[in-house]
Amino acid sequence: MIDLVLGRILSQEPLPIFLSLFVALYAITVLILMRSVFGEKPLGIPPELMRYTDCSAAFRRKRKKLYILVCAVPLVVCIFHFIFARFKSCSWATWHYYGIFYLASALLALQPLADFTKITRKICAPLITAFAIAAFFHTISFPMAWSSNLRNHTYETYTESFISMTHDMEESYSLIDWKKPDIPALRERFLPVVQHAERTQDKGLFHAAMCAYAYYFYDGHVKAFAENTDAWYMALLLLSGNDYGFSMVRLDDGRIIAVSCNPELDLDSLGIHNGTQIIRWNNKAIDEAVAEAECIYGGNTWPVKENEDFFRPAWLATMGVNDSTDITERLIAAASITDDSERSPAIVGFLTDDGEYKELELPAIQAGINRLEYTYLSLLHWLSPNAYWLDTNLETVMVNDDTAYMLRDSETSNILLDNLSYLNGEHPYFRKKLTKILEEFREQGMKNLIIDARHNTGGFSAMGNETASLFTNERYEMVTKATNRNGELKKLTTEFIEPNGSFSDINVVLLTDAFCVSAGDYLVYALSKCPNVTVMGMTASNCSCQTTGGLSYLSNGINYVVYPVGWMYEPDGKRLIDTDETRTCTLPLDVKIPLTYEAALSMTSVYDEETEGFKNIDYQLDYAIEYLKHPRQGL
Repeated sequence: MIDLVLGRILSQEPLPIFLSLFVALYAITVLILMRSVFGEKPLGIPPELMRYTDCSAAFRRKRKKLYILVCAVPLVVCIFHFIFARFKSCSWATWHYYGIFYLASALLALQPLADFTKITRKICAPLITAFAIAAFFHTISFPMAWSSNLRNHTYETYTESFISMTHDMEESYSLIDWKKPDIPALRERFLPVVQHAERTQDKGLFHAAMCAYAYYFYDGHVKAFAENTDAWYMALLLLSGNDYGFSMVRLDDGRIIAVSCNPELDLDSLGIHNGTQIIRWNNKAIDEAVAEAECIYGGNTWPVKENEDFFRPAWLATMGVNDSTDITERLIAAASITDDSERSPAIVGFLTDDGEYKELELPAIQAGINRLEYTYLSLLHWLSPNAYWLDTNLETVMVNDDTAYMLRDSETSNILLDNLSYLNGEHPYFRKKLTKILEEFREQGMKNLIIDARHNTGGFSAMGNETASLFTNERYEMVTKATNRNGELKKLTTEFIEPNGSFSDINVVLLTDAFCVSAGDYLVYALSKCPNVTVMGMTASNCSCQTTGGLSYLSNGINYVVYPVGWMYEPDGKRLIDTDETRTCTLPLDVKIPLTYEAALSMTSVYDEETEGFKNIDYQLDYAIEYLKHPRQGL
């Protein structure tokens, strides 16, 4: 545990640690000095040395002004740090990472105001000192789990910060030997886009390039996030291609059909409607065209190739006949569009209702952002309200006489205890909380449980261990955490599922999807070991679980790139959960929910024009409920 903590601390930038330590030590020194200045017994000075301490009134009068100036020194130092080393144009990050020791220095500078009465002096000075010490420990511990390798490149140009970030990843990305990304090649590939964005000062293009760069790591923990709202939205516009009035999905029988048709365009008169089978796209057979599509959009990641294959038709539906299949060329071209009339048309071949082949050239209406998001988010059940109006993690409801439904959208519970669980893989508080919920619903007749972990954003693996312990009577070795300090890989701690088995007699369905990631993936991994748990979904989970911590802020605080820096291993020595360069799923489903013709039309028709809201439809949850009526036979 000590090595784990030490490794995380030593990965951090030294300056914030030094400053917070300086403020804390300075506060302690000032506390001692203050007692001397005001004639009290100096803290920590032995009586035999008191004769060397001048506590006369003359001494105090002479030293009070100096004392006031001395108290202000840490604040002056922090002001210099703020001017020259803060996160440029990114106030949130500055206060998030540095704010607490800035505040400690400000309180220390104000301390003389409380020193004019004995009571306030005795109360405020120790409190300020204690706060400064707490600020130091917060500064070194807070980034430990999420941002231990925080790097500030906000004072660099677009190009400089991009290159610096790639060097950060070459040095610290912990899956470089497992996924084998060619970072130098990616740097050269995206450099022209970044340079173009710098010449035109196009924040949106810069962020779009970072999103596309991150995509090629095929890692759910490598993502680009925008601090600038305009950059975020403009990047989505550039990445979303074009809107031709409909989108596409692939059914489980292999057919690709039109969905999400725009009712205002009267596509039906041309022969295209929801359910029309698409045969060709842009002069290519549909399967060939789909295979070339890449689902590059925002922070979406696809470590599992089959998961991306599921969504590729929706991205293909945004591609024009003149659009390059190379993302770098496509981004530069998209950035030059000033009017929707400049967008490339698409050539679509389809079967009419009479079974005849027909081909049309469709003009682009606008950017593809709205239709693309509507389609793929509908497939993820991200638009419709929760079927039972649950919106809080672990919130549970009975859906019929013997089946309970639990929302599990993150692996977090209590921020302090969560961080402690990171060190030992145990979370007694969470186990008690979950046990209490399950006991309450067992008293209501629960024999079946659906845990909805779709788009679970992750958190801490200890919660997966504690959850699985309630459903199994066997002990499992789960994960070994390691660190790579000074170029030497050292295994640190091993986590286990310690069996409790209190609920091993109930049938459990765990719903997952491609956006269940990180500790959400770990939950799938842990529960899949329990014999009474069935993992179910239309897609597998994301398959990304290595410990995060890499975080590089780029030019002017426009955006930042995150990546994993920790090492986690399965008992057989393989990297825990994360896919290798083959992108083969490591957490296969027990039951795949089929995307039928009827389901596809239902799931992508959730918008209610009359109410201008989204219908309460959840095909996947309904499938799970029906499955649990006869879990051993299936559907």
